[in-house]
Amino acid sequence: MSALNAFTTQLCNFFDELCVSFPEEKEIKMGAEAIKGAKKINPRLILDLFVENVYNDCSTAILNKDIVAIREIAQKKISTQYNEMLSALNMFDKHWDSMGKKNQDAIWNYMKVLCILCEKAKQ
Repeated sequence: MSALNAFTTQLCNFFDELCVSFPEEKEIKMGAEAIKGAKKINPRLILDLFVENVYNDCSTAILNKDIVAIREIAQKKISTQYNEMLSALNMFDKHWDSMGKKNQDAIWNYMKVLCILCEKAKQ
């Protein structure tokens, strides 16, 4: 499995888990569908969107599990633009305080793995 395929598969899995955890969030479901469609047509586009909208601004905060920084970045990005990746970032702002530690840890782990796979796929 190529690094790009591993990255896109993991990102799809992450969005699927978010859809199960937050079924009321239509934006996450739409994001999941868009990412799955793009994976079939142009997986490099998914990587580029992740790099531009998550990795470049959030990778250090993700590795440090810095929720304050993630929230600030998410609020700023969501107020000025929209794309599939931002629906996942919105979850940090909207649902973080109401979810349990187990869910928070699972999200941090997904995000950390996505950043690592992103680095490998970029090479």
